[in-house]
Amino acid sequence: MSKFHPKAKLWNQGQMEVWQGLEKTFAHQGQSVAWFHTASLGEFEQGRPIIEAYKKQFPSHFILVTFFSPSGYEVRKNFSGVDFVSYLPMDGARASQRFLDLVKPSLAIFVKYEFWHFYLTGLAKRQIPLLLVSAIFRPKQVFFAWYGGFYRKLLKQFNRLFVQDAASKDLLESIGISHVQVAGDTRFDRVYAQSKQVGSWDFLDEFLDGQAFAVLGSVWQADMDRIIPLINKQSLPIKWVIVPHEIHEAELEQWKRAITLPSVYSKGSSTEDLANHQVVVVNEVGRLSSIYQGADFAFIGGAYGAGLHNTLEAAVFGPVIAFGDQNYLKFREACALLEEGIAQTISTTEDLEKYWLGLWENPDQRAQIKAKSEAFIAKNMGATDAIMHILTNLQHD
Repeated sequence: MSKFHPKAKLWNQGQMEVWQGLEKTFAHQGQSVAWFHTASLGEFEQGRPIIEAYKKQFPSHFILVTFFSPSGYEVRKNFSGVDFVSYLPMDGARASQRFLDLVKPSLAIFVKYEFWHFYLTGLAKRQIPLLLVSAIFRPKQVFFAWYGGFYRKLLKQFNRLFVQDAASKDLLESIGISHVQVAGDTRFDRVYAQSKQVGSWDFLDEFLDGQAFAVLGSVWQADMDRIIPLINKQSLPIKWVIVPHEIHEAELEQWKRAITLPSVYSKGSSTEDLANHQVVVVNEVGRLSSIYQGADFAFIGGAYGAGLHNTLEAAVFGPVIAFGDQNYLKFREACALLEEGIAQTISTTEDLEKYWLGLWENPDQRAQIKAKSEAFIAKNMGATDAIMHILTNLQHD
């Protein structure tokens, strides 16, 4: 399979090389080790505020981050905010014992969804403090099924489970798991911190020339099928910033050809006469979270496909938010944005035009949405501090 699947090939290669990196790093390592395990990039971003706060609080400790997925490891393997990044060796009796004997963690923090039997039981046997952070539990998960006894035992290995909401706490208590604390979602802390570090992008400033604009963030073909007709209709007197979820030249060129307004790529284009263009296609990575700053409207992609992308990094700046009406229900923050009146789901081009045009003509209502967004982010911050309070006490016990 790995011959034909790039991610599987990367994972296999990573597993073959993992021990070499760990042995080299930990053979003579004498510091206290805090081990953070995150499955993939999304979980890493969820845990990142805690990692950064921990590093600030305990600068002399060695921080290890492990990944299971190549999509996380390949992006963050050179992350400078920690001491070492590695794949996690496959869960097994021998591998987990070898890993724990080598790394000798004084603390282990698993983020959101990771439950590896031999690692968890090995940590518990060694009496190493073990925490689960930013977790969400749902009734259909195996822990709550009649046959889920094995998995319920894994939950009992944790010293403390930090969950995002009260519903998760209630579910866990219903199966006899009482060492649970509702801390909230660390991503609120993350997006707020990011929003305070955003700088300007000269290219975008020159393109916008002070005009109102919409950001189409992490969009796919299914999103653009609905949005391109609205762009071409020109009923909204705004500029458009398109940020694809993945950069595929042929697909971006197809979008660009389908758009009848003057459009330009952000990378590889002349910067002359930028202000006379109405659409920019961002064909470079790492720009999205800062581009939302100052936007009047934001469309978040993914809901017509595998699942909605990050809504919070847009919401922190207060634009009017829209996203597809299909795969969003498992994203708690997206449902909350809908409940608060900050966002709306969209089925068709006409839906989007009606929603945005109505608000374009009502700037007072747009200002109210911005204020709601700011209050929503502020209300949900604080998970990192709550978790760090416990971590600090553990280090001083």
